Amino acid sequence: MTTKAQPEPSISRKRRERERQEMRASLLEAARGIAAEEGWNAVTIRRIAGRLEYSAPILYQHFAGKEQLLIELMAVGFAELADRLSEAAKASPEDRLTAIAGTYWAFAFASPELYQAMNGLDGVPFGTAETPAEAKTAFRTFRVALQSIAEARGAELADPAGATDTLWAFLHGCVSLAMASRIAGGTDRARTLMLNALEPLFAAQLRRSA
Repeated sequence: MTTKAQPEPSISRKRRERERQEMRASLLEAARGIAAEEGWNAVTIRRIAGRLEYSAPILYQHFAGKEQLLIELMAVGFAELADRLSEAAKASPEDRLTAIAGTYWAFAFASPELYQAMNGLDGVPFGTAETPAEAKTAFRTFRVALQSIAEARGAELADPAGATDTLWAFLHGCVSLAMASRIAGGTDRARTLMLNALEPLFAAQLRRSA
């Protein structure tokens, strides 16, 4: 018994889907623009609608509210971060740890408003079953890179999950404090301090391979 081939989507259906994706991208970009100028508290569906010169009901067809929009932004951000970390992990084993940390730092400061949305503003779920797959991918990419550095040194991570959480928390903490101007000397000094402390912190996660 032969199975009938499914018909290809019509041209009009493809066009509608493309237009829907383009509209969602425009909404996310507008939200980031408002956040960069005035902070996330200023971001509302109505403000986004006004910026794009659409009526709010049209936008609600794409996002039920601000929280859903932030969740989408978080997914976009982590997908981009995962790609960048993957590229950084191609550095030589000697330079890989610094490359990963530098990439994380550069990503955060290139789009501070996106970084903030990725890290729990306004009740966006994180570290739960609702955490976007993109965030899990970024963490996995980070963990694999750390393991590869350990292996290149003839060692292994004593606790891979714990090491990943520890190093990620360290980078996030340095970035967050620098963004809040809590480190004397500004972002340049903060970045230097981060990189200087990175190697001892990583070494503390290792044990010699059997």
